[in-house]
Amino acid sequence: MSVARLPQSFSLDARNLCRGTSRLERGFADVYAEGSGGGGSGGGGGGGTCRELLFQFQRFLQRRGQRHLLQFCFDADSFKAACGSRCSAANTGLTALAESGGPSETSVADNPSSRVAERLRKLIESDAVSLYKAYLAPEANPKLPIDDAIKVQIVEAMCSDNESHCIQPNTFDAARQAVYSLLADQLYNEFLSSPILAEYQLDFLSNRLGELNISDIVYCSSLVFNFMEYMDSLGASRFLQFLFDVRNFESNSASPEAATAASDEDALCLYDRYFSLQATYPLGFDDQFRVEVEIALCPSEPGAGVRLDCFERANQLVLQYLQAAYLPSYLSSNMLSNHIASLTYLVDTAYLRSAKEQQQQQQQVQSNNYQQQFHRHSSTSTAATTSSTVGSVHSEPVTNADYQRSIVNFGRVDHLGRFHSDLHPIDGRKYGGGGGGGGGGAFFAGRILKRIAQSVDQTESQQQQQQLQKQQQKQDPSAVAESIVNEVRALSRRAGKH
Repeated sequence: MSVARLPQSFSLDARNLCRGTSRLERGFADVYAEGSGGGGSGGGGGGGTCRELLFQFQRFLQRRGQRHLLQFCFDADSFKAACGSRCSAANTGLTALAESGGPSETSVADNPSSRVAERLRKLIESDAVSLYKAYLAPEANPKLPIDDAIKVQIVEAMCSDNESHCIQPNTFDAARQAVYSLLADQLYNEFLSSPILAEYQLDFLSNRLGELNISDIVYCSSLVFNFMEYMDSLGASRFLQFLFDVRNFESNSASPEAATAASDEDALCLYDRYFSLQATYPLGFDDQFRVEVEIALCPSEPGAGVRLDCFERANQLVLQYLQAAYLPSYLSSNMLSNHIASLTYLVDTAYLRSAKEQQQQQQQVQSNNYQQQFHRHSSTSTAATTSSTVGSVHSEPVTNADYQRSIVNFGRVDHLGRFHSDLHPIDGRKYGGGGGGGGGGAFFAGRILKRIAQSVDQTESQQQQQQLQKQQQKQDPSAVAESIVNEVRALSRRAGKH
């Protein structure tokens, strides 16, 4: 297998490639240090990168209503720093006062050192109470997701019967540690896969692609896998695998629980895999460099174990080789274009989802307002209609006589069940019911029509009487009397016709 030969020396700029950070992604400790005033670690504009990522992380927390968690950690750190300096100053003043023999009881209040110490103690107490009320008190909103036992511990540390009691700088350490662990172990990991970070990375790759270096790619968890696919397509993934293995070795060996024998065994495995004459994945180092690695693997003292930086120079050379041989072609490859397209889709989808949620919320608010207005209008209309209907029923009751007058009778049934018709022919003429002659049918039809007409006239008369009753309150007595006379005359004329 043909193996590329790596450069055996590197410039000072190449050292900066292995700073262990990426401008597209940083660890939570670096980002938090920037917000707390410590500044981001690492070179190559690490501070500016941490400030940008801190701003994006705050946006992420703000959208989830959890920004107060990060702010509490910052405020707790500020309290601890201020409280420590004030306590030191107060103790120094009191110590000097005690060494000088101390003033009499009558002059303690007038002593400058005593007054300064008392003032500092009051400032510490005021800051502690403000911090407690803002985040830990029962009425605090929003609250911190910490156990009640921690709150009780803080209250006990703040309260004391001794008037000269000074609140200690570590009063809020337990609460701060609980919130910090939640941010580092859960929320920041969710931020790394969120559309907000994807938007930041998309902006960097779209506008500053020419500034991208190999460290930005290797130490970015989302971009390194895309680069791994590209290197694998070229049959050169072993270089990236070596970088991963060295990183794991350094991380495991630096932990306090790491055993010296285990670290030595891991280092020998890396040597056999990448540097020995029978290496499974040879990286192209010559014999001189292999000897240097063997010397670095040997402990400086018996039983001391291998040094953690035994693969540092090899790590730098691999990064320099990737920067020169593979990065230019990767920046113009379809692999990177597909990754940028994926980020674009993720960001656009998130924006559409957010816009849809806002639209649904607005529609829900409008719907609720419309329903409230409709219910108020319906209640008012129903009350008015009910009042009108009840008033109409009570003012114009329907009597049994009115019901009887509305019925049209054509005959009766006697006690033997026989029907007797009230429609008798004139002059005693009797007409058969079927088959013979049509005069009887016409006569009875005429009598039925006359009865129906009488019923209609009675109905019209009733309606007129009702209208007359309604108008009695609006008309003068003489007009009402005249209307009644006219109605009686009309009824008399109809009765004469029948």
